[in-house]
Amino acid sequence: MSATVAGAVHDHVEETDSPASTQVGAVSSFSDLVRAHFKRERERKRGDAEAAHEADREFHERLYEFEQQEGALAAVYWSTRNASAIAMTVGNSRGRRNPLVDTESEVRLHRVTDWVTKDAEPVADILHACDLLAIRVGEILRGTSERIAMRWLYAVQEHVLGYLERTPAHSTKQEHELIAEQRRELARIEDYYLRAGAKAGRIVYVTGMLIGATVITLACTLVAILLTGGSHRWNHDVRVLLLCTGAGAVGALVSVLSRMSGGTDKFTVDFEVGRPLLRRLGLYKPLVGSVFGLALYFLLVSGILMTQPPSEKKTIYFYAVIAFLAGFSERFTGVMFGNAERLLSGDGDQPSSTAK
Repeated sequence: MSATVAGAVHDHVEETDSPASTQVGAVSSFSDLVRAHFKRERERKRGDAEAAHEADREFHERLYEFEQQEGALAAVYWSTRNASAIAMTVGNSRGRRNPLVDTESEVRLHRVTDWVTKDAEPVADILHACDLLAIRVGEILRGTSERIAMRWLYAVQEHVLGYLERTPAHSTKQEHELIAEQRRELARIEDYYLRAGAKAGRIVYVTGMLIGATVITLACTLVAILLTGGSHRWNHDVRVLLLCTGAGAVGALVSVLSRMSGGTDKFTVDFEVGRPLLRRLGLYKPLVGSVFGLALYFLLVSGILMTQPPSEKKTIYFYAVIAFLAGFSERFTGVMFGNAERLLSGDGDQPSSTAK
């Protein structure tokens, strides 16, 4: 299963005399749940059985509504001093929205804390920093890596809120030490997120490339099969064109896969542009390879480079390899077209070799 995170921070004013509360997650349901829980605990302490029973009923109603909307509570920390809490939920499979992409479950962080952090601004800042990083994690990561990062962020928020609960008369020195320690922890989480995000971005990009290359090659294969059996010369030429189109797309795909498997950072993507855009960019790469393959085929057939296939029987294989190389190596394509440009402009002699 995977995860996403709650998105925005909302400020709303309580109907009671409590101060404004910062809430991350569901717009109203989590705040209602927190208040219901605090009310239930307060009535239990008072010892009024009837009021406690009514408060307990209201709490479970709010809990049911919240879990129906956001998913099951996987972890929660209730403040014992005031109506504040942090929680993590798992649920609402993405597959219900899109059966083909991102079918993992969502993980969200929810927070209502200003009642206990109103006198501890540095603590509120570290909680806000957690929220911002959680947004990035939820938008980019999926699967185990996202759940690890989200659970890690929840642990930081739980530790900070727990510190306020355990030490109501905390000193400035203790608070600064806590903040410094948790910011180092946040730095480790962000480092983990960046490493995992880079890998996730590559996977999303390659997924788009696989889809694009598959569509192009299947379309070319289908058209070529429909033309099989024709005896006219143009049928052969069209089949060569289709082969070059598919070979260029496959060459582009293999080029990216080979750079990714090299064990170095030769291939990188800006994963924070978002998964949909990354996938769309991946779709375009095989198309570019197909265009290069076709363009190089036309260049060779035109005779500008005065290059002939090894033999008439091997023509189709010759052009297939050339188209594959055009999609695989932009440098190779650049050299070929650079030679053609120099010949057409009269800036150079006929090159002794057209492919290096």
